[in-house]
Amino acid sequence: MAAVKSRSAIWTAQVLTAGAGNTSASWIDLSTVYGAQVDIKLTNGATGPTVAAQVQVLVAAAYNAGAPQLPVNYGGALIGQTGNNAIAYFSVEIPIGVATIQLVAGSNTVQNVTVDADISTVTGI
Repeated sequence: MAAVKSRSAIWTAQVLTAGAGNTSASWIDLSTVYGAQVDIKLTNGATGPTVAAQVQVLVAAAYNAGAPQLPVNYGGALIGQTGNNAIAYFSVEIPIGVATIQLVAGSNTVQNVTVDADISTVTGI
């Protein structure tokens, strides 16, 4: 029997404004899935930023109806590039023990950067 998977967009062409505060996605409940895969794309404009945009993945072992307990960084920041029209791709595997995930992006300076992110979950085996 094939695994049952579901894909959802987290961000679609979300603009990370240069020098502004970070952009945070909503917490995503993974408490009923068997793991997930997050795919991220950072796209610079015709002029790249002075400091590259980055995305941090946060996870927690308890979702608590949208109020996660003890959220922690899952690995280091995923850092884009500073080149003109540069694109950086990342893929992060989220293990079965994670109950919720959130993405936080930003830190770019001088030029805006666009971020796209999808999550694919395994909902049945």
